[in-house]
Amino acid sequence: MRTRRTRRTRRSKVILGVAFVLIAALVIWTSMDSISADNKPSATPTATPAAASAATPDTKADTEPPAITGVQNLTVFIGDRVSYKTGVTVKDNHDTNVALAVDTSGVNLKKAGVYNITYRAQDAAGNAAQAEATVTVKVKPASPLNEEELNKLADTVLAKILTENMTEVDKLWAIFKWTKYNIGYVDSSSHTDWRKGALQGFKQGTGDCFVYYATAKILLERSGFETQTVIRDKGRKTKHFWSLVKVDGAWYHFDTTPTIKKNTTFLLTDAELALFNKQFKNYYLFDKTKHPATPTKPLKERSKYLK
Repeated sequence: MRTRRTRRTRRSKVILGVAFVLIAALVIWTSMDSISADNKPSATPTATPAAASAATPDTKADTEPPAITGVQNLTVFIGDRVSYKTGVTVKDNHDTNVALAVDTSGVNLKKAGVYNITYRAQDAAGNAAQAEATVTVKVKPASPLNEEELNKLADTVLAKILTENMTEVDKLWAIFKWTKYNIGYVDSSSHTDWRKGALQGFKQGTGDCFVYYATAKILLERSGFETQTVIRDKGRKTKHFWSLVKVDGAWYHFDTTPTIKKNTTFLLTDAELALFNKQFKNYYLFDKTKHPATPTKPLKERSKYLK
């Protein structure tokens, strides 16, 4: 019995010893692995100063305004459209797509003159910039006039209405009658160039007093008559145009615009115009100092056309 118990005791001691050795070995192995892991390079690299700077938001205050470039003075014609922003750019040191505003409130594209405009831009930080320029509005130049065409149109009419055996008064009457009855009156035309008015009379066959005057003027001058332009520029709200024409060394008024009394405005004297003004207030009011006086009595040869 004693021997068996002794054996059991020894066996227990052996098992405990083996267990102790195993535990000790495990502790030593774990410690060595930890030390080895500490000596290995880190899987996540340490951030460099440059990288750290890039990762850190820019906290420096933005005090620099945007830069507006490409601004220049503009020149346009009355009635043209203007692209104020063409060629103008805005750049900012911090923001992108900074809006550009143009103040054109003082510009009148319907009137000739020089006007100021202002370009403005502002970034998100409130920094603002502006640039000034001018817009010069001019009257559009007239398109070139084909005088050769105008002369041909007049000569074509004259070839139809004049003959070699006509007297000067006969020729004047033919021109007067053709102009008066081949143009329809409409209260609209440009008064900038009498030659354009004459072209309108020939081509369109309509116009106001300026067109009648201009058409008669080219017919008279192409026939060899000397003329002067007479204008009513006061006494009434609108202007009126007619001619003085020289006949046998004397001047007479020649107005082909339709009137209430037919044919009464053919080769009139100043005295006859004065009588007309009494019936139609200030209709033929004009500056007599700018023109030669007419004879005091009417032209006798005219009478046969005023029946």
